Formats: sequence, C-alpha cells, structure tokens
Amino acid sequence: MSINNIVKNALDDIAPMQASDFEPEDNSVEEYIVLNYFTLPDDFTDDEPGHETISAQVHYYCPSGFNSRIKRKNIKKRLQAAGFTYPSAVDASDRDGQHHIFECMIAVEVGGE
Repeated sequence: MSINNIVKNALDDIAPMQASDFEPEDNSVEEYIVLNYFTLPDDFTDDEPGHETISAQVHYYCPSGFNSRIKRKNIKKRLQAAGFTYPSAVDASDRDGQHHIFECMIAVEVGGE
C-alpha cells in the first residue's frame, strides 16, 4: 500500500486529504490534510535496501477559532495505529487559520505495495 493510501485510510474521516500543492481559492474547504514525505533506504543486504524509512509530515488545516484539540489527538493516535511512530507536533498556525504539523516515520519494504 502506498504512503498516501496509508495516511488517507487512517485519517479520511477526520478531514479530506488534498494534493501537496493544494491551496483553496475560497473558503469552501474549511478542513483538510496535506501529506509530504521523503524516503531513506535502510536495511541493506548485498548493497540493496530491504526497506525504506519514510519520514512524513502530515499537515492538518482548519479555521481559526475552531476547537481542533480532539481531532489533533485522534490524528496522533490513528497515525500510530497505522504503523507510524508516535508523531511529534508543531503548531504553525497564523492569522489565516490553524496549521498543525505532525511528524512521524514508518518503514516499508522496498518493492512492497
């Protein structure tokens, strides 16, 4: 399963997942999640990686003034339940709205789907 699908399956009922270059042009989308990540080869045998370690950032956006505490707590729990390390969190909110970043890692087999 792809990293996008793992995150989407874990968080889909919290907020819809959008493409990494998504920017709402109006206020019709109030809550959404964006994923970005990078991969590192790991677990080498005969100069070939057996796994990749994926370092992910899950960005949760919602309106200013919205009580997001329970959803943020659930994002952490669900990412861990999906196989990620327990996420660290950064509050990058500003006057335009809330922006919470959850950083975590997961290992996947190379060539595995």
